[in-house]
Amino acid sequence: RNPGNAAIRDLVLEYNENNRSIAVTTQALHEMYVKKHIAPDIGGIGHVKLKNALPVVFEKFYYDKMQVDKLSPNTVIKLHSFLHAAFKYAVRNNMLLTNPLDAVKCPKEVKYTPRIPTDQEFLKLLESSRGTIDEVAIVLAGVLSLCRGEIFGLKWSDIDWDNQRITIEETFVHWDKNIRKDPKADARNRTMYVPQFVLDILKKYRSSLKVVGVYVCEKYLPDAYGKHFKKLADKHGLKGVTLHKLRHYNAVIMMKLNIPDKVAAGRTGHSQLSTLQEVYQHATLDADKMASDKISNFFATK
Repeated sequence: RNPGNAAIRDLVLEYNENNRSIAVTTQALHEMYVKKHIAPDIGGIGHVKLKNALPVVFEKFYYDKMQVDKLSPNTVIKLHSFLHAAFKYAVRNNMLLTNPLDAVKCPKEVKYTPRIPTDQEFLKLLESSRGTIDEVAIVLAGVLSLCRGEIFGLKWSDIDWDNQRITIEETFVHWDKNIRKDPKADARNRTMYVPQFVLDILKKYRSSLKVVGVYVCEKYLPDAYGKHFKKLADKHGLKGVTLHKLRHYNAVIMMKLNIPDKVAAGRTGHSQLSTLQEVYQHATLDADKMASDKISNFFATK
């Protein structure tokens, strides 16, 4: 059997199934790429045989994705990265002699300036959402810097009410299926102090529920809530502000309050200082408590 007669669809599915080095969420994202963009008979290239997969095939595919499907250049670059890796796998396994995507001209990456809300905009959004799941999501993202997956993976049991702390043990994402997994390796099971006013919001929301489930935010799937939040932000004149942008807002607040970078990185879950965090665990927790107090005092004066 000539491997060149295999279709692109078969190659990318085989590559994704055999690639054990990627996170389960990345694997699910790749499955979505195949299902939504690569495999369809109309607008896809899944039917093209490997021997006919010339650079021009991919360049036209990318052009159509941007012009017809309105994908951003950055999304097309990610799609290209997946396809390039799959064809590299094909070369390594003697299905092809060369990787045609080495010669493909990709769109240029677009540098976006994040739309970060001002203090007034954030507080307006918070005030308009009192007593709802939106208020909970807003403070978890904008005050604690949790990402969407962490917000929807947060369990009530992760909250230490007495010691004013939460522990991030799980993230929840949804592509074509629900996926619950550990946080990023550098943020695994991170614990942070929580301002008292955030705990009060969580307690009030919990008491309003007729049935208290396992997870704090069980009303929405993560991607569905992302769309809901966009509508909420647009309604209040905050076009371009997403739930993720509230994490950026929190980072700006910590910078304004002169919270040390190491502590701020630890709270956002982006710290690369894992070894030092073990050595300076107690000092970091003390500084983290100071960060929590400063954030609490900042919002209390608004």
